[in-house]
Amino acid sequence: MRAAVKRARAIVQGRGRDHRVVVPLAFEVAARISARPLEDFLVDPTQLANGLGELQRAIAADGIVVACADGIERASASSGVLDPAAMLTQGPLGASLEACRRLRATFADSAALVAGLSGPATLAAQFGIDMTSAGGAFGELVKAFCEAGAQLVLVFEDADSGFDETWQGVVNTAANIARFHQAGLMGWGIPSLEAPVRQPLSAPSDAGVGFIMTEARVPADADIALLKAWVDGARGATA
Repeated sequence: MRAAVKRARAIVQGRGRDHRVVVPLAFEVAARISARPLEDFLVDPTQLANGLGELQRAIAADGIVVACADGIERASASSGVLDPAAMLTQGPLGASLEACRRLRATFADSAALVAGLSGPATLAAQFGIDMTSAGGAFGELVKAFCEAGAQLVLVFEDADSGFDETWQGVVNTAANIARFHQAGLMGWGIPSLEAPVRQPLSAPSDAGVGFIMTEARVPADADIALLKAWVDGARGATA
């Protein structure tokens, strides 16, 4: 079987018609497996990289989620200002970016890396700015994670966000940035964006191609054995 990173690149480049990359949307579970307080874990790149690495070794997925949106951009901003250059060096966003670099070095081509980021509409609402400004910042965040080794940026938007032509334009620009770095952009429940195949944690299946993910975010207190069983079931392996 081709290495996970090569399969992920083939998928985002439209060449991997039969390829599958199994990655549970599990991020905070790593804090539990490392026995670290979640609030400390999320802002410490060493703890984050070590915890996510331990989780990967325990469940043997095809990839690792290195960031999972949920307000990390806002939590990393000083004085409520959307400044990507500063945000990428501090808080949970900075920790995730550095963890991404370290995990790429540790796992090389054996694990694809997925970065979940808030989309431009969410950023515009959170920071009280226009879509064009939010889109420029979003593009910088996408570029940083792709340069750090992510193969997929997963876009999360608030349910009430409007996806108009301006939004589509800035997302297309971000997708081009990802493509330049041999990575891709997908949406989480966004009608106009290609999405991963989503499967319930309790009912994995080896059906479908592309990125295969859990139906929802895996809670921090999830049972590791159940998560490993999901990975095996989604891959079609026997227990």
